[in-house]
Amino acid sequence: MNKVAITRTKDDIYKSVGDAIDLIGGIEKYVKRGDIVLIKPNAFISKEEKGFISDSQVVLSLAKLCKEQGAKEVYIGERTPTVFKWYKKEEINFAKVICFDDPPHNLKTLPEAEVIKSAVPIPPIVEECDVFINVPGLRFHALTIISNGMKNIMGIMPKETTLLIHVSGLEDAIVDLNRFRKSDLVITTAINTLVGNFPVGGYGIESNTLIVGDNVVAVDSIAARVLKVDPYKIRHLTLAKKFSLGPIDLSEIELLGVPIESLEWREKIVEPTLEYEEFRDKINIIDPSKSCPSCKRAMASGIAGIFEEDPNADLKDITVVIGPVEDLNKYKLTKKLILFGNCTFPYKDQGLYVQGCPPRANMAKQAIKKIMEGK
Repeated sequence: MNKVAITRTKDDIYKSVGDAIDLIGGIEKYVKRGDIVLIKPNAFISKEEKGFISDSQVVLSLAKLCKEQGAKEVYIGERTPTVFKWYKKEEINFAKVICFDDPPHNLKTLPEAEVIKSAVPIPPIVEECDVFINVPGLRFHALTIISNGMKNIMGIMPKETTLLIHVSGLEDAIVDLNRFRKSDLVITTAINTLVGNFPVGGYGIESNTLIVGDNVVAVDSIAARVLKVDPYKIRHLTLAKKFSLGPIDLSEIELLGVPIESLEWREKIVEPTLEYEEFRDKINIIDPSKSCPSCKRAMASGIAGIFEEDPNADLKDITVVIGPVEDLNKYKLTKKLILFGNCTFPYKDQGLYVQGCPPRANMAKQAIKKIMEGK
């Protein structure tokens, strides 16, 4: 049975990290003398506000623990050079900081991939490391409802290759990547948890919590419950369960540490905007198909972001098309037309086409602003 531990952090983050890992067997269970360890935080956002990245003190404490355990080399790696903002190479003598954007890369065809069919660039260290430690930050996400360990694996792909994920089918592609590179240890840093309408908006709330386990699906299913989300509503988790990557049911997970119900900060949770029904009288939405939840969530988040900036925004002359439409011309259209998502490709020449399956969440807001400005 997979073990997942929930703990509260104290002032001494180093000790808090060690104590949390001890509940599931201790760092010595995962790191052996002479191992090469790769720690993958979520560190590609440059915002200074708390909660937008994995907590750096947790990551550094973990790196120290690995080095003290006898690891030959410890790497802290992330795509985009922003990693060097949060982890300054000249100040760290127990780990090497690397950016996955930098070459070399191996062009790899992912075995067993369901949607990522073309070869993709993978940094060699991702395959060569003996221990891969996944350190996400806990957050909501408009496209996938939550973002934790499984989605954090997207960050092993350099530069703009992540766009391929959005073209291929985001949640299925997340599972493809997790089948390729399994996490040996997962430590969710919920020192500050990102809530609200992320990635269009969002903000961090103080939470001082760690969620630790050695199966990414089990950890993510507990993280979802911490955020008051049914893990069975998260497609990449149900797909992962289907491919036997890990458990979702509580009956298959040994939950250690403090109970979920004891986390008092959960009372401050604000979920992202995942539905746009409340906006139908403010913008013309055409969505005859009921099979595009990710695109709908992205658009809902984008529309909400517009009204968060300007509650009096006038979008009534804008039409948004989402999902497959058999005959667009039979619908009442306005002059300003947004075709959102790959399913609308047949009509791309009739308006502003936004590619993706789904497009990135902030692309919905950007498209609305662009067409409002007549660009």
